[in-house]
Amino acid sequence: MQDHAEQKKQLRSRLRQLRDRLDEQMRQQASMRLNDGLKRELDRLRLNKNRQKREALVIFSYLSYGSEASTDFLFEEGWKQGDVLLAPKVLADPPRMELRRVTSQEDIEPGVWGIPEPKASCEVLQPEDWPALDLVLVPGLGYDLQGGRIGYGGGYYDRFAASLENQCAKQGKRPLMAALVLPGQLEPDIPMDPLDLRLDLLITPEGILHIE
Repeated sequence: MQDHAEQKKQLRSRLRQLRDRLDEQMRQQASMRLNDGLKRELDRLRLNKNRQKREALVIFSYLSYGSEASTDFLFEEGWKQGDVLLAPKVLADPPRMELRRVTSQEDIEPGVWGIPEPKASCEVLQPEDWPALDLVLVPGLGYDLQGGRIGYGGGYYDRFAASLENQCAKQGKRPLMAALVLPGQLEPDIPMDPLDLRLDLLITPEGILHIE
């Protein structure tokens, strides 16, 4: 067991360094392509819900920080289109995330460790309403083509995904779980634990990968 944990720890460290050192010009070019891919996917989802007219989406996404793939475009685009956008507020005891609605930059402030998060005044989406989500954008350090992901080790998104799965099973509807993949973040094989969340969609600079 120790080997597996150690393997993950070393992988996290290597992938974090890679992401932190990504050439700025390369990062900007990749971000533009990721935003294009994200826009195409959002347009597809809007039409898919009801082909007669474009519908607003319900989206839960991390607020990017440091060298993470930027989610600024997602929030700006979503607000412009009238989507419902939710972001995580991390709570310590027990460790969990609240999904809080953000309607503009005014709703966002620096939280724990300076990571941006919704203000305390933002409305909370209760777990029984989570199946209304269309798309979840998950942060991470690395991904593979089987939908594997390695996060930061806190387990917040894995716990969220397990709770989401329970709620969705009751209602027979689940959102797409997606990630924005920067150059150097795609691995041949991510070591996974049984409870680790898996992704349905990888948005890469080269295009969108739907995982079966």
